[in-house]
Amino acid sequence: MPSGRTFAICCLPVDKREKGAGMKGIKVYWSTVSLFFLVFSYCSDVLAMELQKSDKTWSGSLEIGSTVDGSSVARAVGSWWLPKQMLVGENGNFAARIEIDMGVLDTRDTTFDMGFQPVLRYSYDRYEISPYLDLGAGIHFLSRANIRGRQLGGAFQFSVLAGTGVCFYKKWDIGYRFFHISNADIHDNNDGRDEHLVVLTWHF
Repeated sequence: MPSGRTFAICCLPVDKREKGAGMKGIKVYWSTVSLFFLVFSYCSDVLAMELQKSDKTWSGSLEIGSTVDGSSVARAVGSWWLPKQMLVGENGNFAARIEIDMGVLDTRDTTFDMGFQPVLRYSYDRYEISPYLDLGAGIHFLSRANIRGRQLGGAFQFSVLAGTGVCFYKKWDIGYRFFHISNADIHDNNDGRDEHLVVLTWHF
């Protein structure tokens, strides 16, 4: 169960200006996500790129790492992969997924994190060991707005990620992920947070 501190942060009163900025940030985020799926559809329909059934359905990941200043990170991630993937050339493909994650940030200023993000992956599947690139953006809710002196401004945050790695026999991934959290200036303080993560994934 979430702690009382979590609800205290999420329920802090906001003035109309901050609320309006927050709604603007949410609209920008959902516009970006919608554009992501429109581009995916455009490439498949207008450019006649071939779609085929995805070889992935569900996956689970463990992310472990830290920021440059030593603030630790551990997240568990569950992903649902869209049923179709887009072929690019003879061996490449784009596949999209939805991630939901829960984690703990920092061991000194313990902070609970819950997030959601769509992620697009390009992979080159010519061999049994396949390299990949990931790009994504999402929204996150934190139980603290101050982590090791970095003022994040509030519970509601946006995230962007980029990662790379290899997939073994379409069952196991190991990779690196850069993960950025900030509030897009919808709060007065926006120090942000940059994380460097090792990611282990199992496809099932």
